[in-house]
Amino acid sequence: MKEVKYKTEVFTGIRPSGGLTIANDIGSVHTIVTLQNSKEIGRPMVFVADLHALTDAESKDTQKYVLDVVKDYIALGLNPSQCDIFVQSQLVEEIAELNLYLSRLISISELLRVPTLKEKIKNNMDVSNASVLLAMYPIMMASDILLQKSEYVPVGEDQVAHVEMARYLARKFNKAYGNTIPIPNVLSLGKPIRIKSLVGEGKMSKSNPSGAILLDDPIDISLGKIKRAQTAFAGEMSDSLESLVLVGEFVSDEQESKNIGEIMKRHMKGENVMGELKGIIVIALERYLKEFQSKKSKISDSDVLNMVKKGSHIAKANARETIQEVRDAMSLKYIA
Repeated sequence: MKEVKYKTEVFTGIRPSGGLTIANDIGSVHTIVTLQNSKEIGRPMVFVADLHALTDAESKDTQKYVLDVVKDYIALGLNPSQCDIFVQSQLVEEIAELNLYLSRLISISELLRVPTLKEKIKNNMDVSNASVLLAMYPIMMASDILLQKSEYVPVGEDQVAHVEMARYLARKFNKAYGNTIPIPNVLSLGKPIRIKSLVGEGKMSKSNPSGAILLDDPIDISLGKIKRAQTAFAGEMSDSLESLVLVGEFVSDEQESKNIGEIMKRHMKGENVMGELKGIIVIALERYLKEFQSKKSKISDSDVLNMVKKGSHIAKANARETIQEVRDAMSLKYIA
């Protein structure tokens, strides 16, 4: 059996869904930046998943956010000199071609058993009205991973099924056509961190701005949301208070974080200390948002375009190499 080698050490994607909240940083961006800085498992490759966004949004509503989301990630610590960044649609031809070949290796019923796809359909529409593109979402994600010959894909427990789909399709392809595509590995990030709305209405989301800290909002508006955030009676805990504490600890320095811990001990003993807690979080959050907004303001569109152009050269070279090897394995001799 011939040896197949990985080309990309760490591979992950981000959706261009508009302004980020602090929950996006805590639950996603921070993880990527940590992996980048640790350098323990290699150089990350990060792509903006603008084609994935088409499964439930119009292109005119997503393309305008592509450059902005890259700016967000850089301002939050992603270092273009330590990772490769590209836009998914820069590889549309290679993705479409591998989608075609992988689609014949899986049945519709198998697709519909993918948990995250089932959840998308359940939340948005009846299965009879779901688009074919939505149904193919797991295949497209597998194509992204496999085109780059990715070794590790960092995901929370709720996204493991997508990497397992890529592993499943790679194995089926290799069994049918010979050892061609390396099998990606799940890099488990454990249970996803769920930050609740600060006003007690579901998760923190830009679709519910009254309970969300939006990173691009005027800072005084965000600080006002902290001051008005729901907490809990002395001696009790609530989802809103737990999320407020998570936000506070994330933006705090070592001493502030220690102070938050002490305040929460006093709270659970029955003291009325929520004003004190919010005061510390307001100071830490103001510093965090000022730093983010200052860094982002210095990143130009042309800077980002140069970054993703450079990244796309690497990603496209990987993808073209994979496609050629797949064609050869399938004995597809007449493709131009």
